[in-house]
Amino acid sequence: MQTVDGLLQRACEKFADATATSSASEALSYTELLSRARKVADDLRAQGIGPGDAVGILGRRSASVIVAVFGVWISGGIVMLVDDALPDVRRQTMLDSGHARATVDCANGHQIALRPGSGPTDAGGPAGILDNEDYAYIAFTSGSTGKPKAIVGSHTGLSRFLEWQSGEFDIGPQDRFAHLTNLSFDVWFRDALTPLISGATLCIPDERHLDATGVREFLRSEEITGFHLVPSLGKVWMSGLTESDPTASVRLSFFAGEPLDGALVSRWQDLFPNCQVVNLYGPTETTLAQHFHRVPHRPAAGIQPVGRNLPQSRSRVLDEDRKPCADGVAGEIHIVAEHPSYGYLVDGRIVSPFVELHLDGERVLAYPTGDLGRRGADGDLEILGRADDQIKIAGVRIELQEVRSAIQSHPSVRDVFVCAQEDRFTKFIVAVVEGDATAERELRDYLGGRLMSAMLPSAYLFLPELPKLPNGKIDRKALSETARAHVQARARHAADEGPSGPKARSVADRLERIWLSVAGGGATSLADRESNFFDVGGTSLTIVVLHSEIQSEFGVRFPMVRLFEHASFNAQRRFLESMTKQPRKRVPGTSAATARAARSRVLTARRARRT
Repeated sequence: MQTVDGLLQRACEKFADATATSSASEALSYTELLSRARKVADDLRAQGIGPGDAVGILGRRSASVIVAVFGVWISGGIVMLVDDALPDVRRQTMLDSGHARATVDCANGHQIALRPGSGPTDAGGPAGILDNEDYAYIAFTSGSTGKPKAIVGSHTGLSRFLEWQSGEFDIGPQDRFAHLTNLSFDVWFRDALTPLISGATLCIPDERHLDATGVREFLRSEEITGFHLVPSLGKVWMSGLTESDPTASVRLSFFAGEPLDGALVSRWQDLFPNCQVVNLYGPTETTLAQHFHRVPHRPAAGIQPVGRNLPQSRSRVLDEDRKPCADGVAGEIHIVAEHPSYGYLVDGRIVSPFVELHLDGERVLAYPTGDLGRRGADGDLEILGRADDQIKIAGVRIELQEVRSAIQSHPSVRDVFVCAQEDRFTKFIVAVVEGDATAERELRDYLGGRLMSAMLPSAYLFLPELPKLPNGKIDRKALSETARAHVQARARHAADEGPSGPKARSVADRLERIWLSVAGGGATSLADRESNFFDVGGTSLTIVVLHSEIQSEFGVRFPMVRLFEHASFNAQRRFLESMTKQPRKRVPGTSAATARAARSRVLTARRARRT
């Protein structure tokens, strides 16, 4: 059996003195990476952690996390990535759902902590449930039951994908890849590990969030040749560019997680003229991507296809009776992967998400993706949308039922309808609530402690009663129209209230207009000016837009970390008032330590309001 740590160890031996990871704080050679990983593995074994044990790796995008992942695998353990920016409740839910026996804190020198009641069988559920040497990682997606779903991935499947991507796109020591994917998603594995098994250098920005200018500077200064991202992030970067000098070093951009539009590709290739854009597709359950498409330099208009299957993978478009659809006819996409995940970890047992199909004269197990698609005349697979109540925001798969369950658990809420709307960059969630409108502040804080930021509603509309159908069920169509009209009315209000010139209104009025425009949702004013941007519907994507639009509106330049240091609306107002009174100049950069401290203060303040 092939393991990912086996691939990494061979790369470390082959490219020993080459640079494996590079950041502003330090660079690690492949030999140093392996040495540190072995130290983590030894420390885990000394704590009784070994084969069959799930280990939560806590941290943020860094070389330290990569060392910990490698170390857990060397020890025989199973990796569970947990981003330290997630709310406390969600982190604990993930660790509990994945039956983690221990955690490794990457922000504190790989400090290992055994979890309460973490005996050999206590944390792992029934004895032997995770006792399979091919279990590599536990990843999470949103769950319709109201809790995140834990998916058990395989060493064999992950190894095969990494080797395929490396070989298909000739990735090697000549490459420098940007590490831009945060933890808690399975995409992290291809983002970090494909370059490393190939002898490339993985370049890690110190900042968690980079604006368009910061990204361009990073790509140029590090001479980046490739990276992974979601289309909505690409749109945000493009919107914030004030100049468009091409960046020649980039040769590979892997897009995934959302539909990829031809207009974005065209702008992208103007910016990166030597770049091959690749559209990847495949759900977590089938082990990373199972489809790829090399987008031509002059793409067709509209949504780009996801192309053909990876080797040893098959896909079928099936109708409601699970019969094959003719080319050009829409149906649900079913994927037969050679090495898919093992399934969901539920209450200490593995539950299969696969269905049995008869294809080409043989019985196979396929994953019904819930995605609608069709085959084009050239055989390429095209994605048309979802067949269920699932959405994607910034590449994050979200079950709206999980969001609804969290909202409905608050005592002020009698009933709620949740839907997705779309703005210029990405989708966002709107909650139509039957309940007390005066409890909105309390409800936002309550949800902020339980859901990741992409799952938080950007807009709330409170009604005395939700409309019902004659059978007593809520009228989803009417509520969807109500939510859409609410958001459109807010957009019209923001446009009508816009200033006629830079000095036409106060700093506070101009900043409020930007906040309401960028955060999304239906508010026409800020009810609480001590709120921070994420409290009113902002996300990790739209804070990049906020930074860009503030700089454009006020004619100033400053590092994006200032928005974390001055977290609330009033703090940003005071910051801008002080800047606009000074001579116009670029504000000096901020150290990584200061940036981390600023993020920590924001998170601490938010958590304090929830207790």
